[in-house]
Amino acid sequence: MSTAAPSPMHAQVEKLLKVAVDNGATELRLSGGVAPMLRINDQLRPLKTRPIPTEEVAAMAEAIMPPQADPAKFFFTGNGGRYVGSLIDNSGTKVLVLRPTSEPEPEPTNFMADAPLELDIQKEDKGVALPPDASGETQIVQPKVATGTIQIDKLLTAAVKSGVSDIHITAGLPPVFRVDGHMKPQPTKVLTPDDTNGLMKAITPERCQAELAEKGGSDFGFAFGDMARFRVSVFKQRGSVAMVLRQIPNKMLTPEQLGVPEVCKKMVTRPRGLFLVTGPTGSGKSTTLASLIDFINKNYDHHIITIEDPIEFYHYSQKSTVNQREIGNDVPSFSEALRRALRQDPDVILVGELRDLETIEAAISAAETGHVVFGTLHTSSAQGTVNRIIDAFPTNQQEQVRTQLSTAIIGVVSQALIPKIGGGRCAAYEILVVTPAIGNLIRENKTFRINSAIQTGAKLGMQLLDDHLFKLWNEKKIREEDALAKAQSVDDLAKRIANAKRGVYDDESAHKDEH
Repeated sequence: MSTAAPSPMHAQVEKLLKVAVDNGATELRLSGGVAPMLRINDQLRPLKTRPIPTEEVAAMAEAIMPPQADPAKFFFTGNGGRYVGSLIDNSGTKVLVLRPTSEPEPEPTNFMADAPLELDIQKEDKGVALPPDASGETQIVQPKVATGTIQIDKLLTAAVKSGVSDIHITAGLPPVFRVDGHMKPQPTKVLTPDDTNGLMKAITPERCQAELAEKGGSDFGFAFGDMARFRVSVFKQRGSVAMVLRQIPNKMLTPEQLGVPEVCKKMVTRPRGLFLVTGPTGSGKSTTLASLIDFINKNYDHHIITIEDPIEFYHYSQKSTVNQREIGNDVPSFSEALRRALRQDPDVILVGELRDLETIEAAISAAETGHVVFGTLHTSSAQGTVNRIIDAFPTNQQEQVRTQLSTAIIGVVSQALIPKIGGGRCAAYEILVVTPAIGNLIRENKTFRINSAIQTGAKLGMQLLDDHLFKLWNEKKIREEDALAKAQSVDDLAKRIANAKRGVYDDESAHKDEH
């Protein structure tokens, strides 16, 4: 820390922070052209003082911001404790927001490990422009040889060491890493179309390169030595090649390590039925399913068939026998693989995605005929999942499907991934265990009552997503704004959190830890 006297601007911020502390404010907001404002009891209240010019706001931010700090989020210690600050440019008006925090200051991230990432693709071979295709457009310039192997190795090594979930490769940008849900461009060269092409060719199988040329995109999985596996999507954008690589950890985590509720293990070891894991893209559905398949593999002598596009986690037969089939490589479609699976003496079938009516029909039939079927959908609640499956069918079949589903479905887990305080992410789960009473609601088209049935089914291990978000916030694992961003009913959860801050808890949160 410098021992020099603080600058006038720094002193001015300190003075305003003292006023904020004295008034019990949770935020000090300095916006160009208006008087300073304090957030008290969730309301912004202006101080009775002169408006601050926008250049003065910028000067105040500069006075308190550490060198090389990110203006979007920086930390400093001032009057009354530690603060997290952000400087926002709102159409030319500077806005400085300061909030008290107990969040630890992150270690400076060094994605580049020992040296800067070297991604320069060899320039010796410029490649050959292919003749125009049927549309008359010249196709992408493709290098004759796959350069860039060493460079992609460095990129993947940096990503694995830094716990990156996704790598984005796009011409006109440096590589961008997604870390704990946030996109972070890397301090390295901006990639050219030749660079992205070379990086693509270094890892993409010929079958997928042909699909990219023909259809404009392809998906595949590949192993990066013993370090990790990646699920890769290559596609064309603005006439050049782009890629997104999602890291699939090599180390399989147990359901307990992931925080998957205990009741899920009971549901997946039932003799038959449909078990669905749902949530938006990137919410950890594949990881949850893989951990449950691994649990069965280690503890039960079953035959497990997985149908995936592409194969993500590799399962090696332990107590169970495991066969993994990849769409496009081993079998043409999900529905075809499911039909064939019924003749392969399975006990457990994992369907990577219930993406069309044919696949949903086949999955329900397989569940009815005495198999446990795991599937995923991109729905965000248990109630919404049941409705989505029924709505996939034509109107004249929906009544029959309700009856089938009411007996076939054993449970739904809807999940969301939330940044944790202090780094990393944790999952929030909504759990529906289908009891005879809930089966009746599905059969009688009363799915709107499922949420209240979940609330009264806590003893069976059921919980609503918003209840779990509240619990995680109450245990100081996640921030309020992150909980609200994933909530099903934002207003209700916000009200509940506001009440809890005042020490008023509703009935449910009093017995949150019963299970």
